[in-house]
Amino acid sequence: MIEHVAALDERARTQHGLVTSDEAVAALGPYRRRRWVSEGRLIIVQPGVYRLPGAPETWHQALKALELATGGILSHRSAAELWGLLLPAGYVEASVHPDRALTVRSPALVHRIKDLRPELSVEREGMRITDPVRTIVDLGLVAPHSHIGAALRRGISKKLVTLAEARHIRERLGRQGRNGTGMLGEVIDIHVLAGEKAESELEERFLKIRRRFDLRELTLQHEVWVMGRCLGRVDGAVPSLKLAIEVDGFEHHSTPEAFQHDRERQNELVAAGWTVLRFTWADVVHHPERVANQIRAAIDRLQAA
Repeated sequence: MIEHVAALDERARTQHGLVTSDEAVAALGPYRRRRWVSEGRLIIVQPGVYRLPGAPETWHQALKALELATGGILSHRSAAELWGLLLPAGYVEASVHPDRALTVRSPALVHRIKDLRPELSVEREGMRITDPVRTIVDLGLVAPHSHIGAALRRGISKKLVTLAEARHIRERLGRQGRNGTGMLGEVIDIHVLAGEKAESELEERFLKIRRRFDLRELTLQHEVWVMGRCLGRVDGAVPSLKLAIEVDGFEHHSTPEAFQHDRERQNELVAAGWTVLRFTWADVVHHPERVANQIRAAIDRLQAA
C-alpha cells in the first residue's frame, strides 16, 4: 500500500498536485478512495479530479483539473493566456466534442465545438491546449474585437503566428461555417491596414487589381536604381514611365524616423524623374477601382507627355 500511495504522490507531482478518480482507485482501492475523500485527504476540484492536501491551489492547477475532468483541450481565453496572447485574467476554459455529457464546477467554462481538431492543439506546460492560430480563431467567439487584434499582434511579434497562417485557418474553418472566423477576417484586414504590410498579401491584392482592370504595365516590388545606387524598393511600378506606387499602412509610417525616411526616399525618386503615387491599405482593400483609375490616369498622362 505504501508503494501505491507513493505512486499516487508521484502522479500528482506531474499533474499540478492532482489525481483522477481512476488513479486514486488504482492506488487505494474504491473503499479507501471514498474514505480519503470523506477525511479530506483527497479534495474534490472537479468531478472525478482530486487535489492532494498541501498542493498549492493555482491557476495552472485549475486548468489541469478541467482538462482531466473533461478530456478536452484547453482553449479560448485560457489558451490565449498560456500563449501570452492576452493579459492574465484567470479564465478556465476548455473545448470538448458536442456529444460529451459532463458537468464542471464554476468558474470553469466548457465549449462544445463540432470541429474540435487534435491536430490544431499542442502540449504546453504539461497540458493540451489549442495552437496559437486556432486560439485566435476561438477568441472570436468570446472576446471583443480589440482583444482579438491585440492577440494577433502579440502572436506575430512573438513569432507564434503569421498573417498567412491566420488567413489559412480562417478560410479553412470558415468554409465549414465556423463561428468566430468572420471576426478574425475583419481583424486581419484591420491589422494589415494598421501597418503589418506583408509582401505576399500586397502582391495578391495588386495582382487582382492588375487582372481586373487590365493594368498589364504594372510590376510589383520593383527596385529603383539610379547611377549605380539602389534608392529602394517600391511596392509597384511602371518602370518605362518612371511611375512608382507606394502603399502605406495607417500606422506603418507614424514614427518620426519612418516618416523622415519615407519623405527622403520620395524626394530622391522625384529628383531622379520618377512620379510617385501613394495609397493607403484602406484604398487597396476597400477601393480597388479608385486605385486602378488613378494609376491608369497617371500612365495615360505620362505616355502622352
